[in-house]
Amino acid sequence: MEGDRNDSLEVVLINEEFAEHHYKIDIRPVGCRIQMKAKDTLKLKNGTKAIYTCVTTFNLLVFERDGWQYILSIDKRAANKVTTEKLVEIANSII
Repeated sequence: MEGDRNDSLEVVLINEEFAEHHYKIDIRPVGCRIQMKAKDTLKLKNGTKAIYTCVTTFNLLVFERDGWQYILSIDKRAANKVTTEKLVEIANSII
């Protein structure tokens, strides 16, 4: 509770029939944000800037809201099912 670089909430969903359907949401205070280089920059419905990037085996959509950083991740193997547009829809449901 004193604040640490690793302060975060992580929610993971892995489909038991299709392990490649691995989805994750990571939420952390912006003071502990993870800096990422954008592959693309997108705008959410409220005007919030979001970045889309890829790291190792995941596609990520990253945005900030009310002092929190949200990182939505999907396994690259499921990117044809959970597209960038779907990640934006999920982000828009949070803001």
